[in-house]
Amino acid sequence: MLSVRRFSMCVLRSLRLHLKKIAVILLAVQLLFITVYVQNRHLSITDGNWKSFTTPFFQSPTDTTKNDTYATFDLRSKDSVTRLYDKMNFDTSGEWIDTYTLKNNLLTMKMGSDKGQVLDSVDELRYYDNDPRLVWSVVLDHLLASDSNDYAFSWYDWANFDSLNKLIALKDTNISCQFLCEGAFDKNVMQRVENEVQEPLFVTNRNKYDEPLWYNRARKGFDSNSVQQIVNDHCKSNDAYSNGTPFELPFVISEIYEKLRPEVYDLHARNHLLYSNTTPLSLTVLNSDKDAYRIDLKKTDSSKSNIVQSNLLQDYMQRHRKEMVNGDLIFNHTSIFEKFLRHKSTKKRKLDIAGLDKTIFAKEYLDLSPSDFCFDVKAKIAELETRLRSESLSLHDTCYLQSLQTSIRTAPALQKKYFAEASDVTDATADGHHRDKRFFSIGHNLLNDPQEFEARLSSLIRTFQKFTKANGLISWLSHGTLYGYLYDGLKFPWDVDHDLQMPIKHLHYLSQYFNQSLILEDPREGNGRYLLDVGSSITVRVHGNGENNIDARFIDIDSGIYIDITGLSVSSDAAKQYMSKFVEEEESSEKTFPALIDDYDYDENDNFDEVDGREDLAKYTINELKEWVDSHPDDFTNAESSQVTKTYKKELHISGGDSPEKGLSPKQRYLVNEKYNLYNCRNQHFSSLKILSPLRNTMFNGVSAFVPNRPITSLNNEYKVPPKYGFLTFQGRVYLPEFRYWFSFADMKKFGNLQLREPKITRLESPLNDLKFSDIKLLLTNIVQCDFHSIFASLFNSFDSTIYRLKELEIQYDLRLSEEEKSHLLGMLRHGMSKNIKSPEKDPIIYIYERKLWEHVEKLLNASVLYNIASKVENDKIKAFVELSQKVFERNLESFQLLDRDNNDAVIDLNSKGLNLFGDNKKTSNDIFGSDQKY
Repeated sequence: MLSVRRFSMCVLRSLRLHLKKIAVILLAVQLLFITVYVQNRHLSITDGNWKSFTTPFFQSPTDTTKNDTYATFDLRSKDSVTRLYDKMNFDTSGEWIDTYTLKNNLLTMKMGSDKGQVLDSVDELRYYDNDPRLVWSVVLDHLLASDSNDYAFSWYDWANFDSLNKLIALKDTNISCQFLCEGAFDKNVMQRVENEVQEPLFVTNRNKYDEPLWYNRARKGFDSNSVQQIVNDHCKSNDAYSNGTPFELPFVISEIYEKLRPEVYDLHARNHLLYSNTTPLSLTVLNSDKDAYRIDLKKTDSSKSNIVQSNLLQDYMQRHRKEMVNGDLIFNHTSIFEKFLRHKSTKKRKLDIAGLDKTIFAKEYLDLSPSDFCFDVKAKIAELETRLRSESLSLHDTCYLQSLQTSIRTAPALQKKYFAEASDVTDATADGHHRDKRFFSIGHNLLNDPQEFEARLSSLIRTFQKFTKANGLISWLSHGTLYGYLYDGLKFPWDVDHDLQMPIKHLHYLSQYFNQSLILEDPREGNGRYLLDVGSSITVRVHGNGENNIDARFIDIDSGIYIDITGLSVSSDAAKQYMSKFVEEEESSEKTFPALIDDYDYDENDNFDEVDGREDLAKYTINELKEWVDSHPDDFTNAESSQVTKTYKKELHISGGDSPEKGLSPKQRYLVNEKYNLYNCRNQHFSSLKILSPLRNTMFNGVSAFVPNRPITSLNNEYKVPPKYGFLTFQGRVYLPEFRYWFSFADMKKFGNLQLREPKITRLESPLNDLKFSDIKLLLTNIVQCDFHSIFASLFNSFDSTIYRLKELEIQYDLRLSEEEKSHLLGMLRHGMSKNIKSPEKDPIIYIYERKLWEHVEKLLNASVLYNIASKVENDKIKAFVELSQKVFERNLESFQLLDRDNNDAVIDLNSKGLNLFGDNKKTSNDIFGSDQKY
């Protein structure tokens, strides 16, 4: 073992490379000094006195190891576990609690008969966890060292394969295709697997398998013949496994079968993803919300090789061998990422797309024009084909051109559904109809852990918004996402996805430059990995057969949760009745919309190419297509004929419906919509230029976002927005403006002790619609005492985001302020606070990592000690929350004292600006959502 002096010198030499990360350095030094000989990993606690204890992450407390390893978490003092609990629940930054090292994290086996053993070499690895710190370090260092433009991508390195690793780790237990092709796991096989890997195969609803009635019902319907048929159709043997190749499974799921329980489908779909022939076209790496960089991916036979199989990891270790201490090595991914950003080769990767303006988020308003909602497909195809003849196109341009060429030759009524959801998963709680079938996974405990679920949804929208800002792409919040924003700057807690709209021109930018790119969040801020997937028929802008209402999705590759993205454009779909009033308003005419249509002089020479360059059946109207299909029945399948008939009936409904454009031909509808700036998505949600433009710059989920100019009007076209801002109930939820939060009413009854069933907590005496300031502390204390820890964590972490929205509302709807004053104050608010708003939720990967570490701690320490630790942390947070809330009520919050950039950086106190929603106005009717306000 190295002497302390010599050891310190080695550490210091290694750390000179990372001077910009002082906090990380201090932690790394502390961890490197803790080099121990761990023999017996029991911890005894008597009367609060703790004995020294150090263990590698996830090593069983009864394991013994004769190897020196760097500890990733030190339990020698209460401070260590206190720090973990605090960080796990109340720190939403992208920082990790420990340091990733070669020995402890990568070479120490976490499962199976080898659990706790430390391998001598990475060449002995049969599986590993794809920790972002490892993968980022190795891949970026490879790109810098080789000055290469690309690298061979492997799903194994970028998607989560924790569940599949348990099968890969098996040595003695044989599993076959049948194990992943039955409705529920064979319990006997599952128990053998769990006995060998020494941990549950899955966590979510694992106890159900111990209930005979449930188990028999779950297995019902999968007799030997049906299972064998599923195996024959969906699974095949893997020759690589037979040859002893590491990282392999004995079988390959060749095609996904959906009608399985979530835990079975998880492994089934993960196997298919691992062996999928489909990989992204590129990686798009974000530098926060400032810039984006493109890393092209090789398309070779070895494209599925992970960083061990491709020797990237071995090469990394060779380049950094001088940094090794006692045979160990730190993977400092953020330091390498910052080096990557500064490197000359990175400048070549920077994306600056002609036609996009990265400064749009610096403005308070963004004016849209009619040209944003039209796109000349014919001209774009001609441009790309000309370039193809004279030069080589990039892979993205080539795929985009092929997509356009295919799309224009497909009749809307004959389009096949592009996006596929895991809607046949046999458990309604899995929300399979809101998950992409390729990436569906239950994660660590996603179905039963609301914190993980909310963390994923938050990371999803935050990364997308940073992605659009970094590239100058225009999109805005829509549908339920816009509705949720209205109250507290967050989504509704019952929403399981996000909805965004964008003009058709920017949908094409998205398709051309980012379709099939894996978008990677700045690793200093989080670990989001999302596939941008654009449908194959974006040139079609009508409803058609209704199978492709969504244009694009931003998909979390670790869960299948997504953002729905729809493009708005001029189309020949019939405008909805609710659009009449907006046309009449904008025309400043006494004539009704139908009268304006009657007066419209249709020019038969007007060019109508809704889908430019249409060929074959795509050139027909639905009436003509129906005639053709009826006269050529042998040329179409029954399904195709049915789709055409379905679409034809919809057209008949339009001609006799309540649309102001009923009776018009598709061409005439297109020209009317174009004339009056009426735009729609393929799901027939209509809007107008005046409703949308200018877009308003705001903050959503703590990051920059756009909302329509008239959000109330936009929402009232779909929903009925209650005019009052204040106490509100909806479908079992109650909105308390004092907390800026939606609570389950059933939960509120418990921690309010409204039914006097909780003898240990104080009853809330105030009515919910008229809370006193003193009630805040009472309710927070009760929330924690009733074990609603995730609710309190969400309340605390979302304070910045919701208090920003509160002040925004107070300014926007204050009738005493002029439009100029509102604009000025809102600009101050956004520029002064936007960079200081913490994420309302944790990064999901860091959350799961810390949650697993806490579960390990729970096995080591007695419950009373952990209770005291949690109580101490939460009581401190309650005190902080109450103090901040008091400053909000008293209108002296420091966060609202901001510099006025237009007045020589004078300090302006926004506390006193705008409505006082918690003062005298609280007792009056705050009908601020009764109509849109100009600002």
